[in-house]
Amino acid sequence: MSEANVVVALGRLALDSYLGVLMGAGLIGRRADYPFAHGACHSLPDGLPTLLCSYHPSRQNTQTGRLTKEMMLAVFGKARSLLS
Repeated sequence: MSEANVVVALGRLALDSYLGVLMGAGLIGRRADYPFAHGACHSLPDGLPTLLCSYHPSRQNTQTGRLTKEMMLAVFGKARSLLS
């Protein structure tokens, strides 16, 4: 099994859930240190994967234009560049 180098949180709920697991394990401190914003990139402590945030690709976000194909491609392009 390989280790993750990047985690992409698709939506605030995914971000909050992931950070909750890390906090519960004592790996991070305050949730407020990692705010949600589309395209936000957070370096986590102790060799944890880099955390990228994206709006959730729901119908509500895509049909209203809040999340576009280009925005989603940019987030995954950033993830790919972090892996290189």
